[in-house]
Amino acid sequence: MTDSAVMLKAGISFHERGNLDQANACYQSALEADPECADAWYLCGRLAMDAGLLEDAEPLLLRSIELAPKIANYPLALGTLRAQLGQSEAAKACYENALALNPSLHQAYLGLARLEFGEGRYDEARALVVPLLSLPDAEREQAEALVGECTFATDSLAQLLGWWATASGVPFDSGKVLHVGCGPQTLASFPELASAGQWAELRLDIDPSVRPDLIGTMTDMSAVESGAVKLVYSSHNIEHLQDHEVPLALAEFFRVLMPGGVAIVRVPDIQAVCEMVAQDRLYDTAYISPAGPIAPIDMLFGLRRAIEKGNYYMRHTTGFTATTLAWRLKEAGFRFAFVRRLPGFELSAVAFRASSEGEGAVTQ
Repeated sequence: MTDSAVMLKAGISFHERGNLDQANACYQSALEADPECADAWYLCGRLAMDAGLLEDAEPLLLRSIELAPKIANYPLALGTLRAQLGQSEAAKACYENALALNPSLHQAYLGLARLEFGEGRYDEARALVVPLLSLPDAEREQAEALVGECTFATDSLAQLLGWWATASGVPFDSGKVLHVGCGPQTLASFPELASAGQWAELRLDIDPSVRPDLIGTMTDMSAVESGAVKLVYSSHNIEHLQDHEVPLALAEFFRVLMPGGVAIVRVPDIQAVCEMVAQDRLYDTAYISPAGPIAPIDMLFGLRRAIEKGNYYMRHTTGFTATTLAWRLKEAGFRFAFVRRLPGFELSAVAFRASSEGEGAVTQ
């Protein structure tokens, strides 16, 4: 084994363990031993990407392609980099180049599908990854997640639950729903869910005046047995928690769901709210709700009218963007977590618990 190969092997070991400085030192030593080593240039580029140094990664990957133009993984990595830089057409060309070199390179199909998805071409994205659903590995998991996201973006909740019933083997035409933080509402307030199956509703709230079936908090739902419900529905609740309590609440959502269960979570879209605030419109009416006009200040800190009357449960103490809500749900253990930005300053998330112990959360 050459000196360059020895240093590359050591560098890869450090890289896989997240020790980027040591990995970089090894890769640089490999290049000193053999400046024409395409793998070393490639690995330096991947390391720069992992370190968030996207602009630095591009010339390194280009050099690897120059030295070894027939290796498909090199344009694949360059395509991933250009996609991260928002260069969709250049990324597409790289993925197509990678597939011309290796037509069975599944990650290139996934990359192309993500580009199609990002541009709203959901049918095209789905067509690219459906053939990957027969694979037995993590690439199948990523393909399944993308098919689910396409369904979430284009179809009804009933169709999304139908997709999950097929993927998980758990039927979703009936079952028990835990309505968390229900207030005075029932599932009739969410007709898309109410009409998606025959549901037995169990209402839980901290406020006894709304006459819930169970009195309790989102962070301690010990009155509900583990795995007791098929669906959890929470509309505009977790923003009332302290930020450090959010993982506790989502862990409780996860716990009470049966394997293959689904959580539906809705919260204010704090990114959209802040766009109004950035326009100096903190007190302007954003929309009209059943409770009256709602301004950005109400979505940031809680409904002023209710708080003024002493209902301190209405205070908001944390917030979410689409990215952070998906991250929180996956952190809680959900296999998939899809989030959509809705009109009216709202995020709608649907998160899916794996149907068996061997299925973990998927990086999407």
